[in-house]
Amino acid sequence: MNEHVAIQWPELNLARELPFGLAGTHVRPAALEVEHDARIVTLEPRVMKVLVALHRSRGQPVSRDELIDLCWGGRIVTEGALNRCVAQLRKALCENPRIVVDTIPTVGYRLQANADVHRVAPAVEPVADPAPARPAASSRGLFIAGGFAAAAVAAVGVLLIALPRPVTWTAQAFHPLTSERGLETHPALSPAGDQIVYAQRPDVVSRRDLYLRAVGQGTPVRITTDPADDHSAVWSPRGDRIAFVRTPPVGECSLVVTPIPLGPERVVARCQSASYTRVSWLDDTTLVFADRPDAAAIWRVRAVNIETGAARDLTAPSAATLGDSDPMASPDGRKVIFRRSLMHGADDLFLLDVRTGKERALTTDGWKAPGYVWSADGRHVFYSSNRGGEFGLWTVDTKIDGPPRQVSLGLGQISFSRMSADSSNRLAVEIPRGRTNLATLSPGGVTRPLTNDAGYDWDPDGAADGTVAYASDRSGSSEIWITNPDGRSVRLTSIVGSYVTAPAWSPDGRTIAFIAVKGRRSDLYTVARDGSRLRAMTWDGLDKLYPEFAADGASVNYLERTAAGYRVMQVGLEAGAHPRPLAGGAGWQVLRGGPDGRLYGLKVGESVVRALSPGRAVPLVEIGGYDEWVVGSEGVVVLRGQRASPSSIWLHPWTGAPHKLVDIPNCCGSLGLSPDGTVLFSQSLDDQIDLGLVNLAAG
Repeated sequence: MNEHVAIQWPELNLARELPFGLAGTHVRPAALEVEHDARIVTLEPRVMKVLVALHRSRGQPVSRDELIDLCWGGRIVTEGALNRCVAQLRKALCENPRIVVDTIPTVGYRLQANADVHRVAPAVEPVADPAPARPAASSRGLFIAGGFAAAAVAAVGVLLIALPRPVTWTAQAFHPLTSERGLETHPALSPAGDQIVYAQRPDVVSRRDLYLRAVGQGTPVRITTDPADDHSAVWSPRGDRIAFVRTPPVGECSLVVTPIPLGPERVVARCQSASYTRVSWLDDTTLVFADRPDAAAIWRVRAVNIETGAARDLTAPSAATLGDSDPMASPDGRKVIFRRSLMHGADDLFLLDVRTGKERALTTDGWKAPGYVWSADGRHVFYSSNRGGEFGLWTVDTKIDGPPRQVSLGLGQISFSRMSADSSNRLAVEIPRGRTNLATLSPGGVTRPLTNDAGYDWDPDGAADGTVAYASDRSGSSEIWITNPDGRSVRLTSIVGSYVTAPAWSPDGRTIAFIAVKGRRSDLYTVARDGSRLRAMTWDGLDKLYPEFAADGASVNYLERTAAGYRVMQVGLEAGAHPRPLAGGAGWQVLRGGPDGRLYGLKVGESVVRALSPGRAVPLVEIGGYDEWVVGSEGVVVLRGQRASPSSIWLHPWTGAPHKLVDIPNCCGSLGLSPDGTVLFSQSLDDQIDLGLVNLAAG
């Protein structure tokens, strides 16, 4: 598949488009403004839509038809209307010689914006010269020419018949598979589709065991009883064994193979522990999985021979990414699909040819892709994605170039995440029924709920007046919300990107800084507490984390990740400010701000909280791999034991011994503070995940 095919979108909505940068020119779609060297040009709405559409294609041509679909909603317009828009766009961008809008003859237009582009005259579609007169052909020559033409037409006909035709997938039926109390996850259908193995646990913090049952009916049979966490089972090609991942509370994970229905387990490889470690069979003796040589290395796809233990790397991702994970081998074992995490909150699916080692991108939009499987014929990939908003089921054709297509469901609300498939293109999927809301712990030790809505709320931060800002997906996509002291919740953004995270209040409580990821770009934004003045503070698109306002509220500090590593950056709030590295900020991988504006963090490879400011004494606080922490006026507050029940919140005071504040059941990972010392945390409620079976049909 051509990885540069432009993404197919409905008609553009400029109000939802985030600001972006083009070689030093700032574009603000919602305001219809293009700014270069402090000069602002206002565009007509249609011209701005053309600019946004060309920008989305990331330097690749966009056809005239696609521009009309995106910018005119598919309405019938003359080519002159598009030509006039392009002419106005070129005029508006002419101040920056590094931006070029090329005409691609007979195709459409292309936007180039980088340091290597030099402005040239727009291309003009060539007009063919009249052909020179030729003498009349003889009848024999015409017969021969006619024979060649007929042969050519026949050859083209054969080629068209041989070419794969587009396939439309629909979901025809659905029925539940499990209804046990607790959470059933990681479904694994046998190749024949008559049995299923899955992981089960009573709540979000307990360890999982594997269960086996018939798909049609029958009582589940527990097949693992190890004290560690067993998950991510997958059937062997012959259906006589399964491989799965075993993760202890600390230390390395293991790849385990066991016969089905009964037989001795055998550890065939060790791996670095990760929440989403996945294993797949390449053939009867080879497993593929994601691993890294050590905790500081980048994740890559590896293959291991289960008889000899010999392992080899299959991918070598760039250090500019977060690495590769969750490989899934095709039915014939010749190809592997895997997820490459471009940054926090943006993924793409890649296809690896195992024989040649060549890779190509199957998706190029950066939307999340937590689960995927192959079709039975090894041509299509079904995957879950939040592409365009809520998570749904999508498919991409590995034989025909083209954008992903959404699978028509008509089955009501089914959330797709992890899944598996059998040889009849039936999908076993997870059906979550739960929510994650926010709660508070007062300085007096009283806990109470803060939010009570469907969906997931995370990353809370409190203002002085008691208003809490947080990220939530209750509206479909992840956005920034606030809950006022009177309990009223308000959505502040409508970004419709793949991820938003880490809202942080300014000292005066008027502005919120946060990170938004959209279109494979991560940037720092600010928004007023009433939802107005949404503004991009950075334009580089690099991976960003943990925004924190400076004490005077005039700038925002944040972490930036590049191929060279992590570093702390600072950008002022004034117009035209450029980010700059903060002195002493290299090598920090977690950043937190204290109530006095000081910065604290964790260095790469370390687990002890330190102050970035020299001379600031910090209590000795060891942070585990799943602990969350924030800094308050009384000391460092830590959420510990997220993989145990109950979890607990501790205070490590600036002076004195640490002590527990409260035990929290079903606590799930987000921690924040208000200036008055109120602790904010997220909590899982009504947790239930069942499994269901979806029948897909090709049309």
